[in-house]
Formats: sequence, C-alpha cells, structure tokens
Amino acid sequence: MEFQARQQHHVPAMVDINVYYNGGQGWFKGRRYMNPTLRDVEKEGPFAPAPQHFHRDVLNRKTYRPRDLARYISPTFGKSYRMLVQAAAGPNTQPPGNWRRREVEGNAPTLLRISTWAVSLHDDRFESISLAIGKSILILPAMLFLVAYPIGGGAGAARSTYLSFPSRCYEYPKHARNYLDAAPNALKEITGVQKDDMDKVYQIKGEQKRLLRPRALVVYRNSRWQVIEDGSYTGLYIFISFAAAQFQVHMPTAEDPNNTALDTETLDFRARRLAEELGVEAYWADYHCRAELQPAATDDVHRFCDVVRGSHQICIVLPDSSTNALVFFGQRLWCLPEVLLARNHKVMLCTPGSQSLKNGDATELVDIMEMVHRAWAVQTTTDNRIVSDGNEETFRLLAEHFTGTLSLSRLELIQVGLTALRSRQWREFQRGDIAYALMTLLSKRPRMDPTDSELQALARLSLANDSDRIVERMICMDQLRSSSAAGWFNTSDDLGANLWDIEPLCQVAGVCHDGSIIIDGCHGISIRWKDIPRIHFQTRETWKKACAGYGLRSGPLWVLIGAGLAAFKATQGVGAFFLVLGILLLILAPWSVTALYSGKVWGATPWLIGFEGTLPLEKIEYLTFGNSIGRFTYTPSSGPYCSKQVDERIGADPSGNFANLPPGQRLFTLIDTGTMTVTVFAAIHPPSVALLCGKEGGMLRAVLCSYERSTNSLQKECVLRMETPMWDQSSLMGWVKLS
Repeated sequence: MEFQARQQHHVPAMVDINVYYNGGQGWFKGRRYMNPTLRDVEKEGPFAPAPQHFHRDVLNRKTYRPRDLARYISPTFGKSYRMLVQAAAGPNTQPPGNWRRREVEGNAPTLLRISTWAVSLHDDRFESISLAIGKSILILPAMLFLVAYPIGGGAGAARSTYLSFPSRCYEYPKHARNYLDAAPNALKEITGVQKDDMDKVYQIKGEQKRLLRPRALVVYRNSRWQVIEDGSYTGLYIFISFAAAQFQVHMPTAEDPNNTALDTETLDFRARRLAEELGVEAYWADYHCRAELQPAATDDVHRFCDVVRGSHQICIVLPDSSTNALVFFGQRLWCLPEVLLARNHKVMLCTPGSQSLKNGDATELVDIMEMVHRAWAVQTTTDNRIVSDGNEETFRLLAEHFTGTLSLSRLELIQVGLTALRSRQWREFQRGDIAYALMTLLSKRPRMDPTDSELQALARLSLANDSDRIVERMICMDQLRSSSAAGWFNTSDDLGANLWDIEPLCQVAGVCHDGSIIIDGCHGISIRWKDIPRIHFQTRETWKKACAGYGLRSGPLWVLIGAGLAAFKATQGVGAFFLVLGILLLILAPWSVTALYSGKVWGATPWLIGFEGTLPLEKIEYLTFGNSIGRFTYTPSSGPYCSKQVDERIGADPSGNFANLPPGQRLFTLIDTGTMTVTVFAAIHPPSVALLCGKEGGMLRAVLCSYERSTNSLQKECVLRMETPMWDQSSLMGWVKLS
C-alpha cells in the first residue's frame, strides 16, 4: 500500500522501461556490463509503460523511479541503484533474470597476480622451472615499477565490521503490536468485502469475548421446540455436528432448476430424538442458532468453540452407516475443532435407524483418538477405497493433546494445528478462514478484519498468542515456496529445524497492508555483487617473510652498488658479486612476493561478496587474493547444497548436490572474508542483504533478501546458517519491511 504522504506529491508520468532490456552494453562506476533482454525475463513482447514509484531513503531523499531492473541499496551512499551482478560461466542454464551482468573478475594487487603467474609450476621438471625463470625475467621491468607501490590496503582496509544495510521502513503497519505505532487515522471498524456484507460494519480492534452460554439454543418448552435467544435456558444441551454437503435436498427455483437446500427437517427430527434419548431439553445447530446477518453471523462462527466446550455431548449426525460417510465428515475444515474440543473427549456417532425417521438413531460413543484412523488421517479413492493420507502423526498429536495424554507447547500446537487444518476441505467464508479455524484451538482471539488475507490473519493470531514469538521463528525457517508467496510464513524448514529449535533475535513490530511484516532489532549486512573488492588482510611476521621482503626491496640497490663497484678495477670482484646477487634477487622477486603475501590469514576486512554461478574454490581464492594457498574452505552445514568431509566438520566440494534445483531458482556463490568460507546456495534473485534474525543449533540464521524499491521492502529469497561471531561484526537495524 502506498504511503499516505505520497498522495501529496505530484506523481510523474509513465515511462518506457524497454530500454533496460535491449541486451546492450554500458558502464557503471568504471565497470562494463550487459543489459538483460526480454527473453531473459521470459517476456514475449515489450513492456507496457510503467508507473513511477515514490521512495524515501534513509537520508530522507525523495525520488520517483519506475520498477524496471532489480535494485539494491548502496551501503556507501544509501541510494537505490540498478543491480550489477558478476557472473561465472556455469552451471546455470536458465534465463539470467532482470539484472545487469558482467563477467566475474578479481581485484587482487597486480604485483601479486603477475608474480603468481610467473612462479606457477605444473610439475617439478626442469622445463617447468626454466619456464618460471623465463617468465620472471620477462616481468622484471613491470615488477621494478610496481614494487614501489604498496600492495596492501583496499576498500575498507581499517574496517572491522561488515558493511551495514542503510534502510528504514517509514510505513505504518495495518496491525501494529503497540497501538502507538499505528497510523493516526487507523480504522477501528470497517465494512465487509463479501457480497452479503458490504453494508455491514465490523469491529476490528480488540479481542473477541468468550461465550459463557450459547447465544441461542433450540429448547423444548411449552410442549414444542423453539429457538431461545434470551438466555433464559440454563440447562444441558447437545451440539449437533454435521457436514452440510451430506444433507442436501433438491429444491428447484425459477432461477436455478438444480438448486439444493439443507434438509433441516431431517436434521431437526434426528436432533430432537437424540436430545430426548440423552435426557436434555436443548440442542445447538448452526442453521438455527447462528445469526443470519453479518457481522453477528461471523461472531457466531468464530465463537462456536465455546459452545462446543460447554455442550453435554457432541453428536455427529451422519447420513448413513457407511465408512465413507464418516471419512467425508472428517475432511471438513470446521468439523475438526468441533470434535477436538469435546468436553469429555468422546463424540457420539449417530446413524439413521432401520426405519429411517420412524425410529431413533443408532449411536456409538467414540473416543477422539479413534477419529484419527477412522475419519481424519484417511481419504476415499475414486473407487471408494479408504486409504491413508499420510497425516497420521499430525492428527495423533492433536488428539493426544486435547485428550490430555500429551501436552504440546504453544509453538507445537500452532504448527501441528495449522498443518492439520490445511489438509482439510472448506468453502471460503472469509479469506482468513484457516486462521479463524486455528483460532478456535487457542486462547487469544483477535477480532476479525474482513479485509485481511489468510497470512495477515495468521500473523495477527500469532502475535496475539505470542509469548513464544512464533512469527519471528517463522522468519528464520527456510521453506520452498512460489515466487508470489509471502517469504516470512514458513512452518517447515529445508535446513532440518522445527519452530521450537529457533531462538529469535528480532521482534515483529506489525503487519503491513500488503501482507508483509515489519521487524526490528535484527542485524543487517550488505552483500556486494558488482565486483570482488581488494581485501585487506593480516598475516604473522616470520623470518621467511622478513627475508623475502628484504630481498624484494634490496635487489635493485645491490644491482646499482654492484654496477658501480664493477666500474673500478680495484673492486671489480666485489662489484661482480653484488651485481650477481642483485640480479638473482630480482629474478627471485616473484617468489619473494608470493612468500611475503602468503601464509595463514589472521584477520581480514569482513565482506559478503556474491556472484552468479559457481567456480572451483582455488579459482575463487585466486580472484580474491591473487594466489591460491588454501585460505578459503567450503561451509559444511550452511545450506541444503553444502557437503562435508567424513572425519572432520569441514566443508567439501558441493558440486555433486546441484542436480535438482527448484523451478525458477539459480545457483549463487557467497564469499565471506570474515570467516574465510564459501557457500553455494539457490535463489530466484540475487539477494543484496543478509538479515541475522535468529539462532539455531549453534549457528546464526541469516535471511538472504533482495530489495524491492517500489515498496521499500525486502523480499526473502532463502535462509543460510552462518557463524555466530558475525553477530558482533554486523550492525543493528531498526524497522525493516519483509515480504
């Protein structure tokens, strides 16, 4: 949703964005790139003129730009730029996407690179050694020039932390955790959005109160059955549970000859006989006791759980005694909580007697645990066979929890309950039906907002029941999803964790109008994609390095001294010695350079650097440092594409895990110079920021996100596990919008 303030500004005209998809070349900050083409984004024809979107950056600069190419926020300037991604040749084969690309190149010091080239040996044979000496002589003039310049430094040489992500969310949440953060004109009531309630007003703030007694009951009074709504009946009652689709009778109308309607006559007859047999004078049936008009009808639906909990007996009315009838009933969404919440943990199955309506129902008292294998975890095949649907564990846990034989934590209950409800069938009443059905199993019940999507309703419900920070844990879960699905909502994890395994390190501040959430208190790190910067690193001083440095810088001096002494007859011998020594040191200069700047890295400027595709580890190290001596290692357990060695927790080449990429995803490589590790991961877009949002299993959960300028939000791409020390080397962030 556009900010209210944006409407006060003049919105520029529509613009043509096809110029950014011409496949042409261009320059960006001294780097040559190539634009994508329409084929790269799987577009058959040109783009229509695009609107320009308002953007306010962290320094309060206001701009309008179209939604053309992928963008990122520069950690140096705080501005939004079109993304330039360095790319390797493989192994990706699908179209590149909507970002500019350039070939991946290193930025190591030229002196170190040419020295490494000169002394590289294929083997120890005399020919290889001779070739190395020849190359050293060939590059000698260049080395004499380059050695005068310092090799160290590089961007951020004195920096001890990762680059921050300079962004801030200015948007008011639709549902704020604290009412002080809500918009000053936030609505407390709203009109409906369905055809039958557009003229009705819903209260959307606060919580729904529990029903002490049903609002209405069908009561036997004055020798007849009648609906009582004044609360005068205080006795026992039974709850009539049924699947409406099983009790339909043909009732044609002029408009619809095939029209059907609920068979209330049959249901009432059977309900009244059941009440008499059970010794009660009242029953609750939704077609009598639920209000006909909104918003009261919605309130009755969302609070029927209180009616169930207070009933003397749950009576499941079935159309016949077949097994399929009970299975069909068990597949209904709202029938699940009706059974789970039975006060005595038993339900009564009611089937028609031998003479149908002329005698009472045949009844069977069934424990809730039996419903798992008889109604919930089974399904009917096309040839009317009853088979398992694979949900035995889920429904067994729910049944054990509500019968008191096992206690699920709130986190487990929400995860298991949501999985169970999503496996049921229903006809949409409101867009957030799943959330409202789950609400019947929980203690806190926020009032319904008819404009809420399913995810918004689930987020509100989770926040209301949220001493366990459920939404924060969902953010840290990595789950395969479609590109249009909300990234923050995950109940399963490709990295092997459960919700209760995650320790959140951030807090959700609110839910946005578009279904995104606002988080606060995470740490953010910008990912560099345009190139590999020159890395400043520290090594320990050794005698080998001291001698190499002395020889590298003294070689020209000894040549000059030797030449000068050799000019005089009396000192020709000494001069010749110094001359030979100087020439030998110059020839050995490439070895001196590699010795001087090799060795173990005891500290380096921390960067997160990405490129599209993959390369061998040795090539990555060469591009980063100018030579390859084993500085980098693969991460052993950061993501689903990692491999590890057998005997030690050290990463191995992950290339054997690239066979089955999810549809639409590409391989990317992430270089971390803070921990000297390399991770290969898959995502739809190159992520420009890593949000450290939680911990699990001794590692941080880093949510990798791409940036969407048009909504000033981060789009979750994937989740990786990263080393814990990164937390203290990264910057704390305020409000961030996450989709």
